[in-house]
Amino acid sequence: GMGATYLTLHAHGGVDMMRAGVEGLAEGAANAGQTTPQALAVTVLTSDNTAPAHVAPARMRLAMEAGCGGLVLAAADLHDAFTLAPRMTRVVPGIRLAGGDSHDQARASTPGEAIAAGADLLVVGRAVTQADDPEAAAATIADEVGRTLAK
Repeated sequence: GMGATYLTLHAHGGVDMMRAGVEGLAEGAANAGQTTPQALAVTVLTSDNTAPAHVAPARMRLAMEAGCGGLVLAAADLHDAFTLAPRMTRVVPGIRLAGGDSHDQARASTPGEAIAAGADLLVVGRAVTQADDPEAAAATIADEVGRTLAK
């Protein structure tokens, strides 16, 4: 059967909770005969612009200590991720097209900004699903990612 590739754990829960999640993920995957998904630690929600600057880096350190393989973080926090956790997968949600509605995403970024800053994966939702022309919006995002990677 199909397994999951990634599973998110919220770093706010602390190192023990994340470690239990990482261990449970490995055990569950082994019991199911599946490849173990990569645990991604959510550092600070992209809708949260109230967290003090030290919170995201502190949660990155906890995620590494817990054995997580990646981070879910705002594009603005990617620089810290490269410094503190250079080998972790970097997943950036809150992707919006330039001039588009940021919805509840206080710390949104464009696809190009996130890729240029070092994102490995983008999480794209409402920028496409709530667009007047979802197909065109998806094509625009893919185009922007391609142009940024070609630089």
